[in-house]
Amino acid sequence: MLHLFITLSALSTLGLVLAAPSYPVVLLHGIASSAASLDSLSTWLHDEFHLDVFNVDIGNGERTSLYTSMPQQVDLLCDAIYNTPQLANGFNFIGMSQGGLLARGYVERCNKFPVRNLITLVSPHGGVYLPANLDMYTDFIQSHISIGGYWRDPRDLETYLAKCNFLPILDNEIQASAERKARVKSLHNFVFIWSQNDEVLQPPASGKFSVYDMDLNVIPLEERRIYTEDLIGLKYLNDEERLHVYQTNCTHVEHRDEKCFSQLYPIFERFL
Repeated sequence: MLHLFITLSALSTLGLVLAAPSYPVVLLHGIASSAASLDSLSTWLHDEFHLDVFNVDIGNGERTSLYTSMPQQVDLLCDAIYNTPQLANGFNFIGMSQGGLLARGYVERCNKFPVRNLITLVSPHGGVYLPANLDMYTDFIQSHISIGGYWRDPRDLETYLAKCNFLPILDNEIQASAERKARVKSLHNFVFIWSQNDEVLQPPASGKFSVYDMDLNVIPLEERRIYTEDLIGLKYLNDEERLHVYQTNCTHVEHRDEKCFSQLYPIFERFL
């Protein structure tokens, strides 16, 4: 279901209709959440930038975000976008948390309605991991629990690559696809927004593609194989000055709230 805010173009003092923004925005919520959680951000984007904003729910929202696998959620997302003809000529995509990873999934797996600028807010591009005795790679978890699709255990990367059904494929570490890489390279800009104050992602720098090593030290994107071998086109985008990293001091959930909007404004102003 799509929650839509549409604005008519403002009238100039001469009574002429000003040109509408060229491209609408799609918003996508994170895990254990729904489109309603982004209503404040959606309204602010609509009012501040005079944009057409499509705030997307996948399935039934909160329950689907938790209890549906990431590949299935991407399928639902692609269907929702393709059923929205206003997006056919292209759009800018803002994904919050898990929604940013799903947005990347849309770009890599679908993108018939092309994304121009992909902006992700505190999204687990480097996966998540907590040092606990959890087996997240069982068939049940991978089929029914979304976080299993991006649980990256740095102490058992062999099982991660063999069993995790989403992130290692999205990163072209397994089942490599030239088409997925080409779609990432087609982006006008790929923007990561992360925060050291992120209390949800572990590590917080996952929001900019960093990962844990075996000793839980953070490995930056530039030292990872996904970048050095340019598995999905990130190095290409960076060389073209189309890869951008921004840091806020907001907590994870504050990125969707008014408290953080002043920090997001100059970023969105540049790319929307």
